[in-house]
Amino acid sequence: MKIVLLESHLSTGGAPAFALKRIQSLLTHTDVEVYCIELNFHGADFVVQRNQIIKILGDRFYEVGLNKMRVMDIINEIKPDVVHIEDVAERLPKELATALYRNDRQFYIVETPHDNIFNPDAEKIYHPDLYAFCTPFHENVYGDMDSLYFTIQYPIEEKKVTKEMKIKAKKEVGFALDRKTVLQVGLWTPQKNQKETIAIARKYPNMDFVVAGNLASNFQFYWEELIKDLPSNFKALGERSDIDTLLQAADIFIFPSTNECSPLSLRHAIEVGLPIVANNLPAYAGTLDKYLKPLDTNLNTITRDYKIPNSNNSRNFALEHKKMYEFLIKIPIKKQSVSISQHFVNQPFLEIKGNSESDFLVQFLDEKGSIYYQNTIKANHWVRLNRQWYTKWRTKVFEGKDLIYNSIMDLEGKKVFIAIDSKSLGDTLAWIPYVEEFRNKHNCTVVCSTFWNKILDYSEIEFVEPGTMVNCYAMYTLGWHWNEDKEPTLCNTIPLQQSASNILGLDYVELKPRLKYDKGENKYGKYVTIATNSTAGLKFWPKSHWAKVINHFHERGYKVINTSKERNPFENCYQLEDTSIENTMSVIHYSEYMVGLSSGLSWLAFGLGKKVVMISAFTEADHEFDCIRPRNNNVCTNCWNDPKIKFDAGDFNFCPHHKGTERMFECQTSITPEMVIQQLPL
Repeated sequence: MKIVLLESHLSTGGAPAFALKRIQSLLTHTDVEVYCIELNFHGADFVVQRNQIIKILGDRFYEVGLNKMRVMDIINEIKPDVVHIEDVAERLPKELATALYRNDRQFYIVETPHDNIFNPDAEKIYHPDLYAFCTPFHENVYGDMDSLYFTIQYPIEEKKVTKEMKIKAKKEVGFALDRKTVLQVGLWTPQKNQKETIAIARKYPNMDFVVAGNLASNFQFYWEELIKDLPSNFKALGERSDIDTLLQAADIFIFPSTNECSPLSLRHAIEVGLPIVANNLPAYAGTLDKYLKPLDTNLNTITRDYKIPNSNNSRNFALEHKKMYEFLIKIPIKKQSVSISQHFVNQPFLEIKGNSESDFLVQFLDEKGSIYYQNTIKANHWVRLNRQWYTKWRTKVFEGKDLIYNSIMDLEGKKVFIAIDSKSLGDTLAWIPYVEEFRNKHNCTVVCSTFWNKILDYSEIEFVEPGTMVNCYAMYTLGWHWNEDKEPTLCNTIPLQQSASNILGLDYVELKPRLKYDKGENKYGKYVTIATNSTAGLKFWPKSHWAKVINHFHERGYKVINTSKERNPFENCYQLEDTSIENTMSVIHYSEYMVGLSSGLSWLAFGLGKKVVMISAFTEADHEFDCIRPRNNNVCTNCWNDPKIKFDAGDFNFCPHHKGTERMFECQTSITPEMVIQQLPL
């Protein structure tokens, strides 16, 4: 029998250690032929278990490079009976998982999940022929599911450690002979909770505390601050290849993890008979809990008070695996009668292809678990929903009573296209920060189209010109939609930036855009910038009002530079001649602050970190960004934010309540120069 063990990685951790023990045991106690494929090599920081596997298997160990699909070539060459995936198929590249689970495969698929939050019903897209659970926790939680499963626990084999062996081990690793040493083994992560070990070390200055585990760069945010202030009786050893010796040398084992499934370091500590203090987690129930004492146990008096059964050993571990493989290959391979493809370009889309005559029930559920859509279709038909904003969709497809497709939308590693459907500078600057937030949240590749690409400083986003065709997995459009299918909340009833965060499914907080520009040099000395024009009548402010504010600046020794493109001459005011976006940003950069309207130039000043005095009363005070907003609330205001009104961009004189009357645009004109001057940050 040929078994291929497919490892997503062989870095430091329990899953690679589990794989190593499986290989050692199978080769020692059975006639099973074992091969191992490592998909991702994490580099020289993680070599201990990997090197052991390579030494054991030799040319039966395969390392895959950038071409992940090479896995299929290797499998086709070996022609295994079983492909045993360590962890779950969803953690593999989608293309590879799809190829593994193809309908014409000749091998069986086994998965061993190592996570105590694993949920086969809620999270699985690809269902293996059988699960090999590594702890009864999975069996207890998911034992009533339809899938076949075995539970094969990592062995605990008693290793007698004599006094002489302990003294020898202490000398070998440098532990003090006249002091107790408390040992923790584990990668430095919040989950492993070394922070608690450090706190306990401070309470026991008469003991030495040692942590063996990699200070991995991806968790630097966690350990960097901790190691700056370590007590004198605490030592971080880093990753070690001599864990067995360290365990023999230790006197007490500490394990403060906040979340675990079946931790192997804890089992190894049991094997050498160490007294153990640990958080007693739900996953330990019935297996490991009998070996543990609470973290607040007095370490000065702690003793070991457990016995290790001899029933769970390496031989039984190997034979249980062989029994499982032999059982599996006697049953028919699961094959679906149809294939299902799905994407989220504009609307969620699902297509069923195949030769089946069955009826298929398709369900789309929203994040609350409510069925948003359901319908019955035949093979070679498709479903497309109307909703176009981001929703973490769960999609289910039933063939009769059988659930054949169960997918939670996951954008990690996918290409997503986000189009900013507005030529307005202000809209673009308001919305672009949330494109970056979306990319960070989902760890996906984002392609974005805007009319202002060259000034946006987001190196992780690929910018394209509007109208560019992009082959992507999902697409969202940011704009003034006025359409309940395209945005969850009517755009004029919420702050401008929140339109983007709502469409992209993000929590709303005000964010500044990041801008790319050449600061140039200050050619004008001490000055302020103003922007006197905009694209709609309701945004304008009378010329006589502007003149009084300009004179106020002039009298106080400030130059005033008008950055608006439209020629609007004022006394005591420079009209910017070069109104290119590059030069405008440089001029605003060196200004004391900006006085402007609700326009793109005000948003530009906001993005450049300038204090902005915004003359605007047709929107609510929080509709734009945090700025100084002089306003007269005793007249008609905030028409923009009235849900009964839709702005007509083609009507320059748009004023929904008072058009053609003496009160036209009174929200703006009633803001006096004195109101503005009183709030100037001079």
